[in-house]
Amino acid sequence: MKRVLLIIAITAASLFGQSGGELRFCLRSDPKTFNPLLVEDEASETVRYLTGGVLIRVNRLTQELQPELATSWKISRQGRAIAFQLRRGIAFSDGTPFSADDVAYTVRALMDPALHSPTGDSFRSAPGNVETTVQAPDRITIVFPAPVAGLDRLFDQVAILSSRSPKKEAAVLGPFVLAHYTPGTEVVLERNLHYWKTDAHGRRLPYLDAIHLDIQQNRDIELARFTRGELQLINAIDAEMFSRLAKQEPALVHDAGPSLESEMMVQSEPCRSPARLRKGLVPFQELSPRHFGGHQPRGHLSRRVLRSCAARSRPDLSCQPLLVRRRAEAPCFRS
Repeated sequence: MKRVLLIIAITAASLFGQSGGELRFCLRSDPKTFNPLLVEDEASETVRYLTGGVLIRVNRLTQELQPELATSWKISRQGRAIAFQLRRGIAFSDGTPFSADDVAYTVRALMDPALHSPTGDSFRSAPGNVETTVQAPDRITIVFPAPVAGLDRLFDQVAILSSRSPKKEAAVLGPFVLAHYTPGTEVVLERNLHYWKTDAHGRRLPYLDAIHLDIQQNRDIELARFTRGELQLINAIDAEMFSRLAKQEPALVHDAGPSLESEMMVQSEPCRSPARLRKGLVPFQELSPRHFGGHQPRGHLSRRVLRSCAARSRPDLSCQPLLVRRRAEAPCFRS
C-alpha cells in the first residue's frame, strides 16, 4: 500500500518549538473513508497517519520499532501471540480514557470478516478466530490462529479505536483530529488537545494549530500554488518534473538521498555557510511555524526540491522527489 510523506527532517533537531500556525498541502483525491480500519487509498492514509494513535511505530529512517501507546511488547508461541504493556493516563481526543479494552475492541473489529478491512488482511495467517485477553487496564495479549510474519511491525498501521466513546472512530489518539471535510475542496485537521506526547521541554505536542489538506488533482496547479507561497510543501512530484526543475533552477534543487519509506521526508537546511550544514529529524507532531521561517509559514520562502524513495510493502524502492518551502537565509544551528 502506498504511504505518504509526512515526517520532515530539518536542521537542528533540538530547535525549541514555537506553538501556533498552520500547515497547508494537497491531497490528490478525496479520502474514501475516515474509518482507519478501512483505509486503502493514499488520501485516507494521510488522514489516518495524522490522526491515528498506534501501539508501535516503525521509525521510517532506521526501520527500528518504537513504543507509542504500548511501552513494551513480547511475541511468543512462535509468532502466534503478542502481549502489550500499555501507557497509563492517556485519553482519546474527546477525553474518553484509553485502556486495553480499546485495543481488544479494535482487534476484534479489525479481524471481523464482515468489515473487509484491508489492514486486517495483513494479519490473516490462517482460518480461525483471534483471541484477545485483557489481563489489566494496561495489559493485553492477542493470539492468532497461526504465526504472523512481522507481527509487531504490522501494528504500525493499526489506529486504535475507542470502545466507549459516542464519537466512535472520530475519537482519536493521534496529534490531530478531523475538524471539517468539504468534499472536493479540503480536509481540515486541528490540534488534538488531549494528545499525550510532549517535547524535550515538556511542552504539549503538536505545535501546529491546524493542517489544511486541499484536494487538488491537477499537479500543475499545485506547483503554481506552491511557488506563490500558498502551499508549504508538496508530497511528491514525478521524476520528469524533478528533472525539469533541476535544469531550470539548479541552485534550488537538492538531492537529499533515499529514505526507507515515504513517510519520511528528508530536508537539508540552506545555511549561510554551506560548510556548516546540519541535518536532524523532527517528527511531524513537532513541526512549528519556526520551521518555515516565521509565525505563519507564508511569503519570503525559497523553493527547495528534494528527492526521496518510497518503500512499498514489497522490498524494492521507488524514488519520488519532494518539494518543500523554506526561508532562503535561514541561520545555522549547532547540533
